[in-house]
Amino acid sequence: MYDTDIAPDNELAGHCADAHVSRTLVHKAADREVLLSAAHPLADDRFAVWVRWPHDHLLHGRSADGARDSLIVVETMRQAGIYLSHRFHDVPMDHAFVLHSFDFHLSEPIRDLGNGADVVLDITVQREPGKPNRFRLTSDADILVGGRSVGRAAMRWDALAPRQYAVIRHRGAGVATLADFTEPPAAPQPLAPAAVGRDRDDAVLIADCPQDSGGWRLLLDTGHPALFDHASDHVPGMVIVEAFRQAVLVRAAQGAAVSAAEDAAARVTEGASGAAWGVRVMNTEFLMFGELDQPVTIFAEPTGPDAFLVSAQQGERVLARARVAGGTTSPLAALTAGMEAAAC
Repeated sequence: MYDTDIAPDNELAGHCADAHVSRTLVHKAADREVLLSAAHPLADDRFAVWVRWPHDHLLHGRSADGARDSLIVVETMRQAGIYLSHRFHDVPMDHAFVLHSFDFHLSEPIRDLGNGADVVLDITVQREPGKPNRFRLTSDADILVGGRSVGRAAMRWDALAPRQYAVIRHRGAGVATLADFTEPPAAPQPLAPAAVGRDRDDAVLIADCPQDSGGWRLLLDTGHPALFDHASDHVPGMVIVEAFRQAVLVRAAQGAAVSAAEDAAARVTEGASGAAWGVRVMNTEFLMFGELDQPVTIFAEPTGPDAFLVSAQQGERVLARARVAGGTTSPLAALTAGMEAAAC
């Protein structure tokens, strides 16, 4: 039974995870990519958001032991922020959303009923004070499964009018140089799906990149049905976040995250075949727009047991960076050893 503060009232008594909010209100082109089922105000700026998670999804699937891929939290929070901004904070539909930061930590793997019907975000969305024509918003959420908290997530973003977005979009944009054209780069070789915890070739987002020592080339398929559900003029944040997750799995398998390389490889190999190894903590900053026609390199360096500093770089520009920790069912404190304090 849910906490009485967020118990479904008469309006939501018939809640069903098969239903979904309007895809236009979460900026999606396909109904199948909508992860929100319903939302209900609880107090000023506080809402209950019911989710609609698919049984099977190209990126947001479940492992053999029933645990959800934790990155579904990122996309669910992103959609919740957009939806609540439009519905309750008067953000016009023509505004573009620019994500600045995203943090989450899970105290345990997420195991829902299979369609998300037992998952609720107890979320607060607030507009930061400032200029009247500027929408800068923040969110903070308690993630409840069956009425019990399994973690928290937070996000910060701007909603920009078309003219504002045009100015911001091209400020500090990457500029191609002669070196980019002197010799066409060899086609990168995608990693094996199992190495990045996936079971399909089209879910692999990183490739070997010998010329970038210690890094991987980001693979951009603008026709991807999930990551490019709708057209984008830059590298989407969710593409970068998923590439971070894949790079962490590969780096852990190489034995960089733990003192015994054999243990790390064994644990991650189990994760690829269905055990619950996965990302449990992610603190991400989005710094610059990434250009779709220029190479992006993903780096992941260990900072402690099961902990990494990850970055996405395009030339000399750092597009995004994150501190990431993973594990199985270990307590959060054990997972974050060696990491800086997370602000979630």
